[in-house]
Amino acid sequence: MYRLIIYFLLVLVGVSILLSVLKIIQFSPIDITFTSFYFTFACWVINKIFAKIFKVGTNLESSLITGLILSLIVGPSQFPNDLLFLTAVAALAMASKYLIVWKSKHIFNPAAFGAVASAVILGHGASWWIGVPQMMPVIILGGLLIMKKIHRWEIVLPYLLVILVSQIIGAFGMGLSLETSLQSIFYLFFSSLLFFVFVMLPEPLTSPPTKNLRVLFALVVGFSGIAIQTIFPNIYYNLELSLLIGNMFAAVASPQFRQVFKLKKKTEIAPGVIEFHWEPFTKFNFKAGQYLEWTLPHKNPDSRGVRRDFTISSSPTENFIQLTSKFYEKPSTFKQALRVLEIGDEIIGSRLGGEFSLPENKDQKLVFIAGGIGVTPFRSMIKYLSDQGEVRDIVLLYSNKLKKDIVYKELFDRVKGVRPVYVLTDEKPAGWKGRLGFIDEKMIKEEVPDFKERLFYVSGPEPMVEAFEKMLAGMGLPKAQIKRDYFPGYTDTHQR
Repeated sequence: MYRLIIYFLLVLVGVSILLSVLKIIQFSPIDITFTSFYFTFACWVINKIFAKIFKVGTNLESSLITGLILSLIVGPSQFPNDLLFLTAVAALAMASKYLIVWKSKHIFNPAAFGAVASAVILGHGASWWIGVPQMMPVIILGGLLIMKKIHRWEIVLPYLLVILVSQIIGAFGMGLSLETSLQSIFYLFFSSLLFFVFVMLPEPLTSPPTKNLRVLFALVVGFSGIAIQTIFPNIYYNLELSLLIGNMFAAVASPQFRQVFKLKKKTEIAPGVIEFHWEPFTKFNFKAGQYLEWTLPHKNPDSRGVRRDFTISSSPTENFIQLTSKFYEKPSTFKQALRVLEIGDEIIGSRLGGEFSLPENKDQKLVFIAGGIGVTPFRSMIKYLSDQGEVRDIVLLYSNKLKKDIVYKELFDRVKGVRPVYVLTDEKPAGWKGRLGFIDEKMIKEEVPDFKERLFYVSGPEPMVEAFEKMLAGMGLPKAQIKRDYFPGYTDTHQR
């Protein structure tokens, strides 16, 4: 996701330079180039300096994204006249990550903070020049691609609805004609607003980790912006300021999480499947089935970057944090770095979240559907139930290519209330008592005749999860009866 945003921002810079060369937009291509280069360079250098002072690791992706966003909303500036100003904005943005923190995690979107702080302190903030109408097709296309990747419509849509409704009410309240009102609304959505909505608003590290809180976050940002514009009409940084208010809401509603984990043990539990046991710096509470974002800086990262979301495969009742991952022949550089970690090495865990957890109603019948290493959240849940002595009616449909790929079978077989159904797709071993083929509607109806009474949990690669969601809907199950947990970027229908 982070690399996708970097590429998108670079495309915006490139297209804006091209349009300025062609005189389609009235900015200097030299100024755009200088501003973009200098902001990214300054943010990178200043971030390195702060990291050294505070003795923490750096994240190249984060500083690049902040620098590129600033270059698209501040300026374009002239060299060398605005060199000091650009440096100050970059320093204010990067400083917010290190000086305004809670539980070792920054609170504010750095680019928004830099823009607001420069407006207040230096009297010169963001111009939002990227919002010229000629850039809108690129912004809309790239924004939709980002939304397809990160699935954060619960932030984008409520926010846009609030802004749209307020604009309509305001236009009619002022007695404007229908034509003028429509023109006003049209202009609003062909402005800097869409860049803000697609790039800055859903930034993962400073927005809530759960869907319901994300909706509230969007409403807080939307109504804050309207209130600022209404009460203080002479403030021209209401977009950025409203986002900072939303960031504070997110920090209070879902306290930020970030800490270092030390590797205590790693074990290969199946061909290519490795369990990592981590010791957290401080103990923390989580629900079985939740995930962490794991950051592992390493040399020459590939296009997938240095961060991944992984389910915590251990139970909250265990005294360690467990990450279980599948490694293929040509893994990403992240996976390569993870695989060669030695005992005592460290990784950063942050952004605890996820709503893929057990229902409060203990009498609710459940079906767990897992593809390959997508079984990890179910390992966490079932281990938790076992340790708590809690019995729930669960059918586990667990698909793998080969028998040797099955993990945690001993646990699943012994926990009371759990009925595991093992499915193999690529072999038929001698004496096999499980199912063969793919999990389909026929198999579900045979193994779970009361399926309409059950809550379904589906975990695995995104294409697999989407296919099951469609299949279950076709079987008459409402959307509220299907919970999903998927791994973006994986296309194999069985493995993570």
